[in-house]
Amino acid sequence: MNVETALKESKIRHLDLSPLVYVELGTKLSDVVQVMKTERAGCVLVCESDCVKGIFTERDLLAKVIGAPVDSEAPIDEFMTPEPRTLRLDDSVGDAILVMHEGGYRHVPLVDEQGRVTGLLGVPDLIHFLAEYFPDEVLNLPPRIHQRLDAPDGA
Repeated sequence: MNVETALKESKIRHLDLSPLVYVELGTKLSDVVQVMKTERAGCVLVCESDCVKGIFTERDLLAKVIGAPVDSEAPIDEFMTPEPRTLRLDDSVGDAILVMHEGGYRHVPLVDEQGRVTGLLGVPDLIHFLAEYFPDEVLNLPPRIHQRLDAPDGA
C-alpha cells in the first residue's frame, strides 16, 4: 500500500493515541499548570459534562500567562482557546494531518457524534504511525527535507 492510500484509508481510531488529560471548566489556572507539569502534558482539554469547551496548550501558557500580570487563581476559561477544532475517531489519518497542518495545531481533541470527548490526537501520534507504517521512507529521509543526494553515500 502506498502512502496516499494508507493516509486515506487508515482511521484515527487505529493510532496509539496520546494520553488524555482534562480539567473541568472553571478550574484555577495554577491547578491546570500543576496538572500539565505532573502529567508531563503539552496540553489540557477543558471540559464541561464530558464536552470539550476549550484547550489550554503550552503555546497558550507562553503567550497568555508567562510574563503577564495574571491571577493564578483565575479560571482557566480566561486563558484557554475556546471551541477548538475537533476530529472524530473515524476520520482518516490524512484528514487529521491536513487539519493539523492548516490550523498549525499540535494537538486536536477527538469527540463522538454528541460532542463528548473520546481522546486526544497529537503530532507524535502521527509521527509514530508514519514511522511504523513506512519505516524505509522515514528512516531514509535526508537530514534536511529539501536535500537531494546525487550519489549514494558509502563505498
